[in-house]
Amino acid sequence: MEKVKTDILVIGGGASGMAAAAAASEQNVKVMVAESKGSVGGNGLFPRGIFAVGSPIQKQKLIFADKDEVFRDCMNYSHWKIDGRIIRALIEKSGDTIKWLMDMGVEFYDVVHHIPNQNPEVFHITSPKENAGRVVMRTLERVCRERGVDIRTATPAKSLITDGKKVTGAVLSPKDGEDIEVTAGKVIICSGGFAGNEEMIKEYLPEYDPERIAHNVGMLSKGDGLRMAKEAGADIEGNFTMEMASPKITGHAPLNLLLGKPYNVWLNSFGKRFCDEGIVYNFALAANAALRQPGAVVYVFFNEAMIQRTLRDGRDMIELIHIPEDAESKLQSEIEAAQKDGTLCKASDLSGIADFMGVKLEDLEDEIWEYNTFCMGGRDKLFAKDIRYLHEMKDGPFYCVKAGVDMLITHGGIRVDEYFNALDKDQLPVENLFAAGVDFGGADADIYNVNMSGHGFGFALNSGRIAGETAAMEIKNQG
Repeated sequence: MEKVKTDILVIGGGASGMAAAAAASEQNVKVMVAESKGSVGGNGLFPRGIFAVGSPIQKQKLIFADKDEVFRDCMNYSHWKIDGRIIRALIEKSGDTIKWLMDMGVEFYDVVHHIPNQNPEVFHITSPKENAGRVVMRTLERVCRERGVDIRTATPAKSLITDGKKVTGAVLSPKDGEDIEVTAGKVIICSGGFAGNEEMIKEYLPEYDPERIAHNVGMLSKGDGLRMAKEAGADIEGNFTMEMASPKITGHAPLNLLLGKPYNVWLNSFGKRFCDEGIVYNFALAANAALRQPGAVVYVFFNEAMIQRTLRDGRDMIELIHIPEDAESKLQSEIEAAQKDGTLCKASDLSGIADFMGVKLEDLEDEIWEYNTFCMGGRDKLFAKDIRYLHEMKDGPFYCVKAGVDMLITHGGIRVDEYFNALDKDQLPVENLFAAGVDFGGADADIYNVNMSGHGFGFALNSGRIAGETAAMEIKNQG
């Protein structure tokens, strides 16, 4: 077995792991990153923007984002089920992390709203055409390599090494070689959650049935970080969140241009409306509403007039970010492709839509008649949908898309303090062990907070950065 020594071992090369490595390497300590995939980046490659408060970009735009106000909103959103000290640390670090990334060469394009009338704007983007995640991860990898960080890909961690009192390293298991025993002064777990571990989902998120939730975005991490930390004596925090979105389909990305609009009518498998379709702008709320429906199925109903309205309206900034650049030009061909594979139905009248949904024609007619009556009267008497989004759908052709719920990633796990030291059941530090990114618990509860847009990515970067700085400082103090 190969034996290696390092000051800091980072398990996982995603957003939190690479931020931890970059932050630690600033202090001239020896850093190794062990990444299970063939390249670094992980789920950090997918985010379109980064949450931050008090960034240089916000100040330039005269966006007055008050840290105390954002803190209160975050805590109240979760009904104070999350850890206030951790949230405070992450918010306080967030604005400076944008500057930190800018100093490394990340060029931020703007800070924008993510949901209508969002105040303050906290979603920092690098370009309408490229994920902020890809830009940031590319930059962090470059900086780490320039500083001599030992990055080992296709090298998952198998177990932590302890001497009975403290963590002293880990055993790595390269996919094309023998195991490596790494002796490390500090270990930082950043392994990317447990979205790919059905047993952990059943244990920690028992209300969610994996068979009812698709997984089209993100990487299916197996929860190895949680397992190893628990084996080393770390406690597992009680609150977990599954970041989900709805209505979602597999493939046919240009159709998101239509699915993301609030004008549509959402129906369940009984042909009944079940919510204010305006919640489409808050994907977590939309997912919760969908999960209450039989099979978590959402039938998205609209007509040709709604398609033409969408095309006339053009895109706002968030649609430019999230929807493929060529969506408009490919829309008709994608509609035809979705018809062929049974994702979408196009019909001249409601009878074809009723057959597609498997509901009685008279029931569907009653539901759409009631909705059109609400539109004519200027008031949704059921779900109080914003009058701006109420538009009659009397004339065909009609369209219906069979959609569902998509899981993006899990949040929650290892109990930590505000420095991201892993804690045991007595809430005392597990010596030499840290956890960051979606592997730590205490930052989200029950439902992902979309009001703090991009905080999943932002909290990963900031927790990794804080853990890396703290671990490196302790190494230097010991030396």
